Amino acid sequence: MLRQIKFAVIALFLVLRFASAAPASSGGELYLSFEQRLAMTYALVAQGEGEAKKEEILDRAKKYFGGVYKAEVKEVKVKNFGEFMAQFRGEWPDTHSVALDLDLIEKRGPRAMMTFKSDSPRVQRQIDQYIEWQQNKLKAMVEKNGGASQLQLEAIGSQILALAQNPDGMKIAEKWAMNETDALLTDRMKELDRVGEKMAESSFAQQQDATMRIFMQTMFSEYFSRLSPASKKLIVSSYLGGNLNLTDMQKFEIMVQNSGPQLQKLLQVVARQADLNPEMLEVFRRLENSVRPVPWVQVNDMVDAEKKNYQFEYFERKALGVGTMAQVHRAKIVLDGKRQDVVVRFIKPNIEDRVAEDKRILTAVAEILDSNPEFRKTGAPKLAPVVEDITATVTAELNQEDTIERQKIAKTRYEKTVLMNTPEYKNWIEFHVPALYEGKGKSEFMVQEMVIGRKLDKEVATYASVAPGLKKSVIEAMARVWASEVLFGGGFYHSDLHQGNFMIQLTDPKIRVNILDYGMGGVLPEHLQRQVMVLGAGTELKNPELIARAFWRMSNQAQNTVNETQFKSLVQERMKNILSGKEKNASIEHWTAWAMDHGLKLPYEFISLNRGMVIVNKLLADSGSSLSISQLMKSLAKSHPMLMYKRLVIQEKISHKDLVRLGWAELKDMWSSSPKVTEAAKAVEKAPEALMGVRCEMVF
Repeated sequence: MLRQIKFAVIALFLVLRFASAAPASSGGELYLSFEQRLAMTYALVAQGEGEAKKEEILDRAKKYFGGVYKAEVKEVKVKNFGEFMAQFRGEWPDTHSVALDLDLIEKRGPRAMMTFKSDSPRVQRQIDQYIEWQQNKLKAMVEKNGGASQLQLEAIGSQILALAQNPDGMKIAEKWAMNETDALLTDRMKELDRVGEKMAESSFAQQQDATMRIFMQTMFSEYFSRLSPASKKLIVSSYLGGNLNLTDMQKFEIMVQNSGPQLQKLLQVVARQADLNPEMLEVFRRLENSVRPVPWVQVNDMVDAEKKNYQFEYFERKALGVGTMAQVHRAKIVLDGKRQDVVVRFIKPNIEDRVAEDKRILTAVAEILDSNPEFRKTGAPKLAPVVEDITATVTAELNQEDTIERQKIAKTRYEKTVLMNTPEYKNWIEFHVPALYEGKGKSEFMVQEMVIGRKLDKEVATYASVAPGLKKSVIEAMARVWASEVLFGGGFYHSDLHQGNFMIQLTDPKIRVNILDYGMGGVLPEHLQRQVMVLGAGTELKNPELIARAFWRMSNQAQNTVNETQFKSLVQERMKNILSGKEKNASIEHWTAWAMDHGLKLPYEFISLNRGMVIVNKLLADSGSSLSISQLMKSLAKSHPMLMYKRLVIQEKISHKDLVRLGWAELKDMWSSSPKVTEAAKAVEKAPEALMGVRCEMVF
């Protein structure tokens, strides 16, 4: 027990003093041992709590370390320095909660103290030198940052040992330790605010784009300071689990990796901006590959709970993919007496708490930005509707039952085969949606067929000489399927169709494109399909009446902060500026942002569709295609002239003159050349409401 008290107090004092003070120039990668990190984690969980709670946590620490020191010291033989380091640092749960980390460590019981031996004299020297170097670094950092000297530390240790001779003295020592660590951890928490502010000032001060500069500076100076204590503790814990010799940029990256889902999604969009400095851009780009996974110990509990629904023969420990909201693993199930390779998806436990926190913080930051006169002068849209949209998007992802239903719809709408026909290469492109395997009862798992393939760019690189036009052909074909279904089909759309959400497999018989992850998407109802067509016609014709009418009819009129007359006037005024050259012509996406900025409450389906359209347009541009979704809509409209006429002329009363301006003259020739269509046209003259087949994809 005496050794335990000495260790707990001195280790806590040393570790907490240097936790975030290690300069990058100190050389070498400095890591805490498992015991050092654990000692600090007890103090971290207690930080900011009341006296009674601190006493409870201290009792837990005493119990754990008491078990450590009662156990016989374990000699561990290692073959190389890497094995030593893995054992030295130990296996940490790394959940999304510091308190849960402690619970899981205590559940598996105390880990015996270790000594490390190697048959290689060279490796043994490395180990001995590292342990000595690490201890010296801790002491040096304490002294450099105004901590206790070695003599003081020895005196403290002697005092603690003396005080431990009686129960009252032990309580005094424990209380002193907790007070010291509480003050030190409070300072470490404040450093998160300082790092965020420093990054905002240093990394974005030279930003040429005023909108981006103000946005990023405000976001990072405000976001981390508003995090809850639990979220800040998670960031500090991540510091302690890695190399302690960090630059401010490396600390910032850890902060970003431990931020909430809405901010992460926002930064993934920002990563597409080419004018950020390379180091910051790389931090944001790494987000997609560095999201924290749910640890196996939690996943295993979930698997055990699902035995009533699925018969698993195998479940892979390492995650196949980790997103901000969900995680997937490979597995094998027994289905109808046969083994089936599957992929299992589940929503991360307690992620809804982070969603709620991000909503609170980003709503407050949006209010600051939207009331900033300098930010408003840049012409940027208000941030509040954007935050609302992102929150609606991630909230939709929380409902896995809806994701399953979207995938079922996609199975009926996206599975098509088209011909890839270039001068160098011909093949069939087959679009495929994985089959779903539903359990016997209510399940937290989404189990689906395992599909084979790679990201498009990797497959393109492999077959560059065989099929040089592969990337462009696949993306254009997929965009056509997407666009056709949005307005010419049942209205279904995938709104997150980036390269991570489809896999390619090129074979001699066909090119298979597996379309994945239906966490974001939806179905555009018929009335919204029609208004999107009208909006497309209005933006194409620069007709303010059509634009205003389409937006107003699709909006939630009870929640709009402007009335219809006011909104029409605003649209007319903006169109005057566009026609006079005072403003640039606006796309549907820009008109949408403008409408939201001027008081319209637009439906989630339409906002989500816009997000999907932006992503597909980016895919097209990145593939070298000259096409856009709007152009594809116009092209596809040629095969749906009757439906287009029905939607625009009969239902929405758009004039024939406007239709000609939109390209109806070309479609009119198609109409008259087809006997079936001509017959239908005559019927329309007698009874326009009988025209049931026209589609207006052309005018998106």
